[in-house]
Amino acid sequence: MGARDRATPPTEWCDWWTEVHQLTPDIAFGWVPEDLAATPDDPNPWFWHWCSQQNRWAGAATSKHTLVSREPLHLEPSLLWPCCGTHGFVRDGAWIPA
Repeated sequence: MGARDRATPPTEWCDWWTEVHQLTPDIAFGWVPEDLAATPDDPNPWFWHWCSQQNRWAGAATSKHTLVSREPLHLEPSLLWPCCGTHGFVRDGAWIPA
């Protein structure tokens, strides 16, 4: 079922990312290839989260965030998805709920 199936995370069906990582069962991130990036110098990853309000995986760019470290991943400030209220930090390669 792909994007509408919670049991099938983006790591299994998203084929336009490189280096796809699952932070939690409900949050994944990956690096957009340069030819698909919004701008050639955009270093930030894209995120997918399971949106409980929309009952699907939802994607989002992080171009307004600061990439502190790629490995392990660290972004500032926190990520917030207004659709469902999922909110947290990515620090030291881990998701930290806010």
